[in-house]
Amino acid sequence: MHLHAPRLKPSLKWLGLTLAALLVILYILAPFIIKHYLNFRVLNDMGSYSGHVEDVDLGIIDGEYLLKDLVIKRDTEKNPVDFFTVETFAIALSWEGLRHGEVLTRVKLTKPELTFLDANKKEDQQTGEGTNWLSVFEEILPVTLHKLVIHDGIIRFQNLDTTPTVNIAVEEIDAELTNLTNVKDADGRRVASATLTGQLFGDSPLTAKADFDPFDFNDFEFAADAKNVRINRLNDFARAYANIDFKSGHGQIFAEISARDRELNGYIKPLFEDINIASWQQDVEQQGDNPLQLLWEAGWGLISALITNIESDKVATQIDIKGSLEDTDISSWQAVLGVLHNAFIDALHSRYDKITPLTDDTPDDAEKTDADDT
Repeated sequence: MHLHAPRLKPSLKWLGLTLAALLVILYILAPFIIKHYLNFRVLNDMGSYSGHVEDVDLGIIDGEYLLKDLVIKRDTEKNPVDFFTVETFAIALSWEGLRHGEVLTRVKLTKPELTFLDANKKEDQQTGEGTNWLSVFEEILPVTLHKLVIHDGIIRFQNLDTTPTVNIAVEEIDAELTNLTNVKDADGRRVASATLTGQLFGDSPLTAKADFDPFDFNDFEFAADAKNVRINRLNDFARAYANIDFKSGHGQIFAEISARDRELNGYIKPLFEDINIASWQQDVEQQGDNPLQLLWEAGWGLISALITNIESDKVATQIDIKGSLEDTDISSWQAVLGVLHNAFIDALHSRYDKITPLTDDTPDDAEKTDADDT
């Protein structure tokens, strides 16, 4: 006796082929459907901004869909630069989440660029206000985000109305934000983590890290530092906003901010040395400054010399941050007093004050480390 495998009925066979054909057609059409939906239902009207995505790709094997060349602009007659651009916006399923029975996604942004504009007229400024960005993001990503990765990003600040124009940036940004879901840790807290590295003003290494509750921003920890900051990279900004420029000067910036039940505690600590404001060659021969401008800059140079700590050769201050998230107190007078305290009483140290757990593992002797690096 020979056993034969049961044959499918012709109707079931044709049904299977039809379903397979429909899936293939859907796979082919899906990028066009998604692109049309995003361009004409989501990005075309976002309040004060609008956008466009050039292309959409789907990957079945890796469960990923890719938005290519996404551009978001401010809706205004005078629109010199795009607000946000990204080369690829990759959205993929998180296999870790699927193993735990959850539909989670990870997003990777490659070469994103975010530009903020200052301007003489408020209507020409570009700050991101005027759009519900959370709602837009939920339209683009209708499932829960678990992880966000940023590769080779840029954040710019520009003012095209000043002379000279201002263009400062943090470049080569690599960042990773994890646990952006409601998964709780052993203590019952929901803690997401973020790390960031980049280059400030072209060649100053910047690092930042944070712990926060992704569903409740009343509590968070944040720490950041920028090293080997060359102050003459700020000359366009300084001339535009303070009418001074720098021949030389370098240093570091440290910052820590902690929030508990919406109450803030923290500081910003800029420390600079070898500051030289007045320069005959730079100011007269190259820029053609008039005598009044030279007197103004010479006055700033004299003040800089007076407030430089003799032992450490640093102009430094510590600006404490206190208050609530709604009413933060950052005192300009305290910044001045901090400079005077550094100059005439105790030199501020080039390191974190370690008010947050994020900086517990940083070396105490940061000044020695900086000396070794140079």
